[in-house]
Amino acid sequence: MFLGLAYALIIMAIMAVLLAKGRMGRKGAIAAAVLTVMIGGLLLGGVPDPVTQFHQAVRGLSLGQVPVQPLLGLALLTALALATGRLFCGHACPLGAAQELMSHATKRKVNIDRYHPRLIRAAFTVMLAVMAVATPVFLSVNPFRFYDLRFVLGASTMFLIVLAASVLVYRPWCRLLCPFGAISELASRRSALGLHRRADCTDCGRCVRVCPTSQPVPGSSMSECYLCGRCLDACRKDCLVFGQRGR
Repeated sequence: MFLGLAYALIIMAIMAVLLAKGRMGRKGAIAAAVLTVMIGGLLLGGVPDPVTQFHQAVRGLSLGQVPVQPLLGLALLTALALATGRLFCGHACPLGAAQELMSHATKRKVNIDRYHPRLIRAAFTVMLAVMAVATPVFLSVNPFRFYDLRFVLGASTMFLIVLAASVLVYRPWCRLLCPFGAISELASRRSALGLHRRADCTDCGRCVRVCPTSQPVPGSSMSECYLCGRCLDACRKDCLVFGQRGR
């Protein structure tokens, strides 16, 4: 796990610098996704894996134990979300990276905003917590386990379903099912750093039209922004910047 966290910190630091300097767009995001799939995924075995950490933390606490390692892992990832928004989800999560790559297979996507994806994800997170208390069965279909290359039927099937769905729905696991996605979305609402509009933005709407989660609207918390770079490429006047909120 710690090697995975180390890789996550390195790639996040690199991407944060590139974003702050205005040198990260769609191509940069694709390159980061490839690296994360190869290193965090195939080389390191699919770490960091916040789903297993969530499951182990909830199950351990329900049994009266103090599961130090998963609690520390979740605490660190949550602290990173408070500092940098969805930078981990966007560029350092191996499952998120695989979905990001598949999302480029087609430009047209099913709009799931009308179905209240945050509520669906919250309900699924509660369900996973209940299952963690009752039984460890969900770990057998955890899509992160695909990366250990043991090709467990349930986990491999779930991974392939998530990838296939990513062609039609932008990041379906992240937006509808991921328990850490629910946690990091809440933390990202108050993150110290994030993508925001400059004061001289003309509100042309180009960034909103290309955003797969319709985030860069006036007044948005950008809590579902995965920093995919599409809006940065679309803005002709460089009115979107990554930096301290409120500046």
